[in-house]
Amino acid sequence: MNNYDYYRAKNEIEMPKESIKNKFIITNDPYQGFIRGNMFDSLYKPYKTYKVKELNPTNNREYQLLLVQMYAFAAHDLSLYLDINPDDVNAINLRMRYMDAYQEALANYESSFGPITEDSQLLSSTPWAWNTNKWPWEGYNV
Repeated sequence: MNNYDYYRAKNEIEMPKESIKNKFIITNDPYQGFIRGNMFDSLYKPYKTYKVKELNPTNNREYQLLLVQMYAFAAHDLSLYLDINPDDVNAINLRMRYMDAYQEALANYESSFGPITEDSQLLSSTPWAWNTNKWPWEGYNV
């Protein structure tokens, strides 16, 4: 049972899945989805006159990290959507494209700047390389 079915069963809400599915319009731009915090054009409502802040990486490291975060967010947001729309083939395919882009961006970042997480493949060698680079608050020499 997916999350939507559990919620509906618990709260006795009857809503046809088709009407829900048609309300979700997925943006084709993972950057826009990332800076808004929402991959769905039809669900994004800005607060009053709030304007989304554009992200402007100042160097290659920041740009590579932005790609990692952007594709991870897009894939995760689509995963949440697929919890309640498991038959949406287009969303499944789009999520897989974002997952592939995430894996590529992660590999590019880690090969240049070191591991991001402790489950990185780069941490399977000796010496242990988790804390050999400067931490973000220590400043980078880029």
